[in-house]
Amino acid sequence: MKATLFLLTLLSAQTAVASARSRLFSISGIGNNGVAQHCPSKKTALAIPRGGRTASSSSITSTSPPSKTKTTTSSAVTKGLKNTLASGLAAACSKTILAPFDTIKTVQQSVEGGKSIGLLEAGRRIASRPGGALNLYAGLGVAALGSMPSVGLYFGVYSYCKEMIGPRLIECLGSEREGKKDAFCSDGALKTVTIMCSAAIGNTVASFSRVPYEVVKQSLQTGQYPSTFQAMSSMWKEGGMRSFFPLGGISIQMLRDIPYAIFTLLSYEYIKENWVLKTTVGDSPINNRMLRDMIAGATAGGIGSYLTNPLDVIKTRLQTTGSLSSSYGGSISTCASAVLEEGGPMAFLRGSVPRLMHKIPANGFFFVFYEFFRRVLRVEQ
Repeated sequence: MKATLFLLTLLSAQTAVASARSRLFSISGIGNNGVAQHCPSKKTALAIPRGGRTASSSSITSTSPPSKTKTTTSSAVTKGLKNTLASGLAAACSKTILAPFDTIKTVQQSVEGGKSIGLLEAGRRIASRPGGALNLYAGLGVAALGSMPSVGLYFGVYSYCKEMIGPRLIECLGSEREGKKDAFCSDGALKTVTIMCSAAIGNTVASFSRVPYEVVKQSLQTGQYPSTFQAMSSMWKEGGMRSFFPLGGISIQMLRDIPYAIFTLLSYEYIKENWVLKTTVGDSPINNRMLRDMIAGATAGGIGSYLTNPLDVIKTRLQTTGSLSSSYGGSISTCASAVLEEGGPMAFLRGSVPRLMHKIPANGFFFVFYEFFRRVLRVEQ
């Protein structure tokens, strides 16, 4: 009897041990034969959606990286906004410094008939008005405040378009074509096309915002109104919104500004890449860099200004309020024919000397301030 009880107790103990061992192996994922078996963990179980479909491990353990397009667009927008602020501040600084030359240029170009007045005569006429020499700064307030949004918009759009257009042209036609295909044209040529297209787009957008302040500024410079407030109120009473957007005003503004921007920025980008950024002279790199920025900007501005002076003469005629501009009916061709009849081909160079005297240092100062504010805002080079 005792032997029977002993055997029953032993069998019961072996059964309990076997059951415990089975539970232990099932939890650890190891079979009774010592081989590891797959057992879904809690992490894997949580990855099963409610619909019953098991999510793939790649979708659980990793997330897809942000697309290159989104990153490029975000970077281009950031640079565009920073360039907008930098160029707006730079425009206000340069306008303030060189306002007298712009006033003299406007007076020279607005003379009626076949007459042509010199630099000193234009300055004498301006100084003879009530207010004396301060008239050389006529329209400065509206010019500085008006130029900030227009120039800022222009350079902001230019920077954005350059960041977006350039890489795509190189991917489609340049050295980075898909399938290791031969480049359709060189990357240098594509960069030139990128600058031209970006400058044209930026100026097209900015020209619409530039016309009103140009019209008011030139009305003040020619002595038609004594103050900005009186000019704006009188022009509004006379013709409403049309006074600030005269016939042909926007088209000639774009016709002058787009070629000017292309010539100027092509020259500046070339000089900057091949001279400014490659030259290191002296122990004061900051001062030396500012001097090189000024020389590059002044040279580029002189090239763009001289090549587009004929268009600037027509623009001034069409945007100067009064009988002179209304006689052309807003027609660019009619205005150009009238200028040609008045003084021949040389009539299109009227105001070129004071314009160059204004634009060369103006662009020099502008690009110095522009690059300075870019460095302050940490715009990537």
